[in-house]
Amino acid sequence: LLNEASRKGSYALFLVDRVALVDQTSATLDSYGIHHGVVQGGHPRWEPRANVQVCSIQTLQRRALPRVPDLICYDECHVRFAATMRYMASLPDCVRVGLTATPFSKGMAEDWDRAVNVRTTRSLIDDGHLVEPTIYVARSPDDAQLSLAGNGEFSDASASAAGIEIAGDVVAEWVAKTEQHFGGPVKTIVFAATVEHGRELCEAFGAAGHNFQQISYLDRDDDERRAKIEEFRKPDSLIQGLVSCGVLTRGFDVTDVMCGISCRPYRKSLSSHMQEIGRVMRPHGEGKRALWLCHSGNVERFAADMFSVWEHGAGELDAASKQDSKPREREKGEREKVVCPECSGALRAGLRAEICADPRAVWE
Repeated sequence: LLNEASRKGSYALFLVDRVALVDQTSATLDSYGIHHGVVQGGHPRWEPRANVQVCSIQTLQRRALPRVPDLICYDECHVRFAATMRYMASLPDCVRVGLTATPFSKGMAEDWDRAVNVRTTRSLIDDGHLVEPTIYVARSPDDAQLSLAGNGEFSDASASAAGIEIAGDVVAEWVAKTEQHFGGPVKTIVFAATVEHGRELCEAFGAAGHNFQQISYLDRDDDERRAKIEEFRKPDSLIQGLVSCGVLTRGFDVTDVMCGISCRPYRKSLSSHMQEIGRVMRPHGEGKRALWLCHSGNVERFAADMFSVWEHGAGELDAASKQDSKPREREKGEREKVVCPECSGALRAGLRAEICADPRAVWE
């Protein structure tokens, strides 16, 4: 669509909601030979009259463009920024296409005409376009340690405090499982509850001799953040792991990331859980394997719903948009439905625990 718009001289915007996604998207368009400008802060590729623009939605709120767009592609469109939705609503003659793997945000059925479920996650895995991770349910905070915020989610403060208590367990599990599956450390993304939590995790990994660096929504230096991400993208990166606090959850793709660690518990947000686990599912060469270590309890809360979406798709918007509104509890008896008692691997419904004796066969 963007290429056709450029060829015809139409004005097309590709909207992203994270600064970290601007350069990634720009590089992807470069790889397809699509000339474009970038609308983000003081970005060196500012070229507002190019037919295609990659736009940070935060910058777009504050900056006028020289032309009215004919086409908008809104990436991660489940993130419903009010100013962005108002901007698109003010362009009735503009074709608007939203892209998301998790159309679960309340109100999405009011924003879009319908959902097009192009392919299921399961079919993408079966055809080699995605990699299904081996999932382990590791030590996590007890729910009794987690208080609730006003929106019904676990509070950041309680999730952070409880998560810091098990930072040593996170490192030990990562060392053991990466050795078991890969023969040693591999490139990793960790999802932390708060900046303080992320800092403690970085220190715990550092004390064990591993270079983990934090990227957070509080970063004030775009150049420093960009440098960390560029280093992390290198095949021989000096950074073994990035610890994310509210930054790398959606859309961030470094295809040779082999391991993800969930340390931020969610009570309602299926979309956040699915977006995070998606960071390790991009293929990379032949035979990539991926690992997911859950120290948050999220697999126990969301596995059944996640596997259903993987198998059947998200469904119609009015139903899908309720997925992030219902609380999931870790109730007695729920763990046995999704966790193998022998190896702590996550199970799909109907699989027998005996198959988990070989960790490589968790999903087979």
